[in-house]
Amino acid sequence: MDPMTSSLTILQLVQMIAQASALLLGYVASVRNADSTSRDLLNEFSSIGGVLTTVMEIEKDGSLPDNLRLALSNLMANNGPVAKLQMELKNILPSEHKSRKMKMTTRMVWPFKEKAAGAIVDTLKLYCGEITKILAIDTWITLNEVDRDLKKVDLGVREVGRELQELKVAQEAQEKAAERQKLLQWMNPVPCVEKHDISRRERNAVTCRWIFQAKQYKIWNNSECAFLWLNGQPGGGKTILASAVIDEIQDGGQAEPQTLAYFYCNFGDDNTRIAAAVLRSLLVQLLRQSKDDWITKIRGQKQQDSNTEVDLVSLRELRQQQRNGDCCPTDLGFLRKLLVEASKLVDRPVLVIDALDECKDHGDLVGHLVKLPEDARLRLFVTGRTEPNITTAFRHLPIVSLKDSAEQMQEDICAHIAEQLATQSRLSRLPETLRTAILETLLKKAKGMFRWVQCQLDVIMKCKRPDSVQKALDDLPEGLYETYDRIIRSIEERGHDDGPISKSCLLWLAGALSPLTLDQLNEAIMIEAGQPSLNMDLGVMDPMDIVVACSSLVTYDEATGVVSLSHYSVKEYLISRRPNNILKSISDVHARICELLITYVLCDSTYVCAKATGCTASSASAARGETSHPLLSYAVKALAHLCHVSEKDSRVIAALQRLHLEFLHNTEKHHLLESLIQPLTDDGQSSVTSPSLLFVPLRFGNPWMVETLVKEQPDLLGVDVARGLGSPLIFAIASNPVFLSVLLKLGVDLNKSSSIQTDLYHQRDLPSGSFAPISWAAAIGSQVAVEFLLSQTEVELPVGILHTAVMSRKRSPKIIHKLCQRGADVTFTVDGSTPLHALLSSLRLRLRADQRQWLPVIKALVGDLSGHDWTARTALHIALDNRLSDVVVYLIEQNAQLTATATLHPNIWNWAEGKQWFSKVQAATLAADQPYTRIVGKIIDATWQSRLVEFPGAATTNHADANPICAVVVSVIDRKLYSLFRRIVSLEADLSRGKLLLRNNVQESLENDEFARLKFRFSWLQIRQRVSSRLLDYHQGDAITSVLRQLTQDKDSTGDSLFLRLSKTEEWCQISFDDLEYVLDIYRGRLH
Repeated sequence: MDPMTSSLTILQLVQMIAQASALLLGYVASVRNADSTSRDLLNEFSSIGGVLTTVMEIEKDGSLPDNLRLALSNLMANNGPVAKLQMELKNILPSEHKSRKMKMTTRMVWPFKEKAAGAIVDTLKLYCGEITKILAIDTWITLNEVDRDLKKVDLGVREVGRELQELKVAQEAQEKAAERQKLLQWMNPVPCVEKHDISRRERNAVTCRWIFQAKQYKIWNNSECAFLWLNGQPGGGKTILASAVIDEIQDGGQAEPQTLAYFYCNFGDDNTRIAAAVLRSLLVQLLRQSKDDWITKIRGQKQQDSNTEVDLVSLRELRQQQRNGDCCPTDLGFLRKLLVEASKLVDRPVLVIDALDECKDHGDLVGHLVKLPEDARLRLFVTGRTEPNITTAFRHLPIVSLKDSAEQMQEDICAHIAEQLATQSRLSRLPETLRTAILETLLKKAKGMFRWVQCQLDVIMKCKRPDSVQKALDDLPEGLYETYDRIIRSIEERGHDDGPISKSCLLWLAGALSPLTLDQLNEAIMIEAGQPSLNMDLGVMDPMDIVVACSSLVTYDEATGVVSLSHYSVKEYLISRRPNNILKSISDVHARICELLITYVLCDSTYVCAKATGCTASSASAARGETSHPLLSYAVKALAHLCHVSEKDSRVIAALQRLHLEFLHNTEKHHLLESLIQPLTDDGQSSVTSPSLLFVPLRFGNPWMVETLVKEQPDLLGVDVARGLGSPLIFAIASNPVFLSVLLKLGVDLNKSSSIQTDLYHQRDLPSGSFAPISWAAAIGSQVAVEFLLSQTEVELPVGILHTAVMSRKRSPKIIHKLCQRGADVTFTVDGSTPLHALLSSLRLRLRADQRQWLPVIKALVGDLSGHDWTARTALHIALDNRLSDVVVYLIEQNAQLTATATLHPNIWNWAEGKQWFSKVQAATLAADQPYTRIVGKIIDATWQSRLVEFPGAATTNHADANPICAVVVSVIDRKLYSLFRRIVSLEADLSRGKLLLRNNVQESLENDEFARLKFRFSWLQIRQRVSSRLLDYHQGDAITSVLRQLTQDKDSTGDSLFLRLSKTEEWCQISFDDLEYVLDIYRGRLH
């Protein structure tokens, strides 16, 4: 049946049902007590009419699915339910002709008898049931299809959700990787890959294999934790052996995975000769290779494994230092702790340190290495000479001595000579007998020194006749120094140019703080001290002439372009007290280089180049040397040489004075000169302005320089070293306390305050302002400076010195304890807090060992233990809030008290309920329940951002009590506790007085103009802190004093209330106002 026909049929049927319904409705309405069957029939007509009307609406939809159209077709079939129902209604309804003729009475009795009506009802129910059944079946089918579609959609949603989750995970991983990389870069590691590659290239493939068969090495290599020291004489090949060990470990010969970190101390690069750089670089290598998500663990997020949190306490502290903007750590003890923790984050850690003796402060480092393998569960391989302090520290540890391995060393030397004879063209062309003589002679006299052998081979390769080779073999020098003597003599004898070129180059190479390229070296030899321009005639026409002139004393790496002394022994020889020595001392070397570099920087051509390229110490052009003055990138680090000038030298003083004058009078050069002295802030936004003559020597130099300059110009002691950096004493305290003694000797005022711009010292948490020297030392946590100043009897302690020390970002228990011993005032309050209150509020001690470390300090700070701070908490209350168990025990023993704020929550310290001492806390709580009036606040206005709380005012004036109101405590209670998700959250608050009015059905408060509005803040410093309170008493200024007096003296407070308005702050996070309650406590008593 087509849609038009079916619609027409249904419409006809609906009209028939309407006609029957009208007749039946008239009957039911007209006949009293019409039978129930007629009423049922009327209901059935209504039901089936509704069904058919719905069918008509469905049929109009042109987008019906095929299954629904099939169901409608079945419904409207010739012999279908609709057709049968239509036929039945025709039978029971009168025709139009009969209807016109029917009398009213006839209509009234239609449809005659109840029995007939009942049969009609049953028939209609049957047809209606068939119709609804078809529709129901179709609906079920449709719903199934919809369900399948929904499942497909659900699968799609799940897929999108999975992709979003993967994207979120990837984004989080990227963020963590970026944070991790930023932290590791901040550690300022020194890469040693290049040095390792050079050492590897120098190694013969068949040499060094004997070390892996040595008994001590096998024991070391098969252990979980072990130490092994490889020692030997200069030139014995220790570095080459270290490179072989590194390669062996990297090749992965072990059955279990292991993690390697290595470091080469290199005399040619000053950055590699600092003990802290050694440990930092090893630490960074381990952390880079760790597969553990350690960055998440040190963020402070809760971990399931609490032991892991404890283990990473130093790493967490490291991250905090970085976030605080501190410089990378230099304390060897702290770095050692970090290494111990990092070693637990990798598989079988192995550390290799080469040339330990070349580390300038190796004497400080060795003590931290001895027990490191045992504490960190790692293997440590160290090479170095037998220096006295190294030998003493390692005397009981496993050793591989090259002296005891002479036979194996001899075999390696033989292999090296044989390779040179076969691969070097000038040697390979020699007669076999002569080559054999070279091998046998050098092998006989080598005494285990690769370096000596190589120098002799270099000499032989320069021989032009066989008899010259033989003469050289017959007259071999003894040892390295005699070898170097001969090389120097041969350089001087070669011609007019080689001697001056080599002497100038050797000066630079002996004192260079970082590797120099051939082009840099060529420009360096053009500098003449004190001259305004470079002498181009002093440079070489072909840079390779420098390498030739210096002979075997230098090496040149074509891959990097770097020229360096060929061995550490060469540097030692050059500054030795030998008849042919070229350099007087290492101090003299650095003095001459510093003078030359300052001259170079002040050259007009250098300034023009720097201005044109924007070349500074940190610029990309300087780093790459992409300027017409390649030495400029090194020259901006000129002042770093000053600390190595230990002997008095007038040339250095003259150079510093010239530099200072140029800075004062030549403003065009300020940009370049500022790059020399470098801003103290890492971000580079703040620069040093108007530096005094003492700035450079105090920051970079030695005490003798300051002493010399001050004796020449005594007024320098009274001038700030630069704008915002304070006096010379203040600057020395922060930058280099080694100058304190010389400043004292020169008569500096130890108590004179200075105005300081604290961000220039990375102290952004300290307010800028005036500081006394002892306060500044305590504020920045300089223990050396504090101890020095306290040792001077004339030093006066400011009254707030303990607060300064306690609130320092680098607070030290030793500093605070020493200040207490010196008599610092433990009762002096700042913002209502004694030093004890301030210390307990700021301590975040996870480990009991840390609590024990601070306990002596807390004991020294104890004064009146009944006193409370502006949060209305006593020392015991704060210790309980911060869960400092050991401190709580001590304070209880000292009869410490609590205030009524301890009664605001029944489970305020439920964490301590299982402790043996908790009953004493409960007793102290009961004792604190002293007379007061407590009013519970009522919320009268609420928004998402704020609350207005009313404390009914009638209770504030108890005229029966003659005592004045001495204090008011306002408290906010977090009943839910875990609604606070951040470590520190706060609410802005103000307290006012007025009347509650009803305007337009809205409650409003009308303020009392005579009552000063009090503004303060509620803070939760601990995530488990339940109560935050604010004490208002007579010790807090005129405004609060006036308010308390008004509350006492007001005789007519009827209708007045106190109103507390609370507003969310930026530090507020996910805390619900609905979980908070508000309480006001009013105390009366004697005014203090």
